[in-house]
Amino acid sequence: TIHHYYLTMSGYRTLHRIPPTAPPSPSDASVASDATSPPTPTWRVKFSPCRHHDHSNNSSRSPPVLRLLAAGGTNLIRAYSLRDTTEKDLHSDDVLVASAMTASLDEYLVPRRHRGERGGDEDDDVPSAFQRRPLELGYASLDVTRNHVGEDASSGSEIVAASQLGGRVAVWFRLDPALAEKGFVAEGDVDVRPDADADVDAGETPSKPRFVRPRAEFRVPNATGTTLAIRPPRLGNYYSNAETDVLLALGCADGSVALCKTGILAARPGRPSGGAAGVVGDTSSASSTQRRQSLQIMSGSTPGDIVASIGEGHACVMSLDFHPTLPNTFAVGRKDGTVDIYSSSHGDDDRLAFRRVHHLVPSHHPIRALTYSRPDGALLFAGDDDGKVFSFDVSIASAAFAAASSSSAGASDASAPPPSPPWASIAAPVKLVACALTAHRGWVMHMAPFPDGRRLATCGSDGAVKVWDCGKGLGSGVPVHSFEIV
Repeated sequence: TIHHYYLTMSGYRTLHRIPPTAPPSPSDASVASDATSPPTPTWRVKFSPCRHHDHSNNSSRSPPVLRLLAAGGTNLIRAYSLRDTTEKDLHSDDVLVASAMTASLDEYLVPRRHRGERGGDEDDDVPSAFQRRPLELGYASLDVTRNHVGEDASSGSEIVAASQLGGRVAVWFRLDPALAEKGFVAEGDVDVRPDADADVDAGETPSKPRFVRPRAEFRVPNATGTTLAIRPPRLGNYYSNAETDVLLALGCADGSVALCKTGILAARPGRPSGGAAGVVGDTSSASSTQRRQSLQIMSGSTPGDIVASIGEGHACVMSLDFHPTLPNTFAVGRKDGTVDIYSSSHGDDDRLAFRRVHHLVPSHHPIRALTYSRPDGALLFAGDDDGKVFSFDVSIASAAFAAASSSSAGASDASAPPPSPPWASIAAPVKLVACALTAHRGWVMHMAPFPDGRRLATCGSDGAVKVWDCGKGLGSGVPVHSFEIV
């Protein structure tokens, strides 16, 4: 079951509840239908950072639609669109009315290796391979990012990555709708049946969900498949010019983090896209007079190629998260209760050279949940299997890097690549500032920071979802709000 909450002046309330659904089934009578198939659990949910507008009212200023991705116990990912029928902006502070909220299942993100038998293309019915099977756990980890460099919050193509147990990874690509409206198409864009929406007007919800297959699939040896994170493409100004791919980090059983290529071309300032006058995901540089031009989205590299293996020989990786503002910096939560922070600087050959800059020991229980605060990454939160939530102050490193970057930008050649973060600033002191000793009655499973940096949401194996004040709230052990999911 997926619950969508909204914060009002008086607290939280339920805006929409998406009931558990059975895996899709084909029309073949030998396969059970949705009515008889058991519902599957939902392991991960993510809101897409890309804005998608509903143009069914033929208005260029229509409010954006929230896109929700849910991965569960089947070999597919469900993509929902959340709309407000009163045409309010879902990203604004306007109070939303629960009765006006609608959720529609628009797409299934499906693996290429489990396709139907009729020519390998999408069929009107879901291939029977998507039926739930005994011991099938589906996609255990999920991440989504916006492939864009710049300040425009409404631009950028969507990249979704998911992994299964054993390290099998699939990567999907969704072209920026603004580029699609101008007549651009993604290179080799055959993900969705061309006639799937032939009878659907622009902007309307199709009667049946579309089936989208991945741009890349690969397996990372020794990866557990339970921890996955996409390196933020928005920090492309600080990445080496030799790096052309969107990179993906996966936790491994031997304690290492495998940083590998996805085969997707990463957005970079000024980079042409397959002959079109624009960067991948850049809506401002695409001319509306250009029609049906193909945008290059594949880098040409082999998906799954490992760029770096970091931290081998330590305890198994249980969680990881990239810093939102420090390039090539990420934190790792381990099975032995330790938290390691790694950072990299580019050498003379433009190769990534990672090293551990912090080793924290907040607990002796596995750190299953880990995240940096947003938007600046001033705090690092960690949750263990004993129900504790820790808060570390890492703001000194962010401030030191910001100061170093601004001074270098004013003194160096504008054509030169920006400097990598100096290890001295990344290794600045990290302090434990708060700890909620009884945050949950069981494992802390996951946590999500609020975009304004003021609050943190956590969920645990006790079936509770709690919202904490990032200031004194964690120290007092009293959440701002608490929900018991039944």
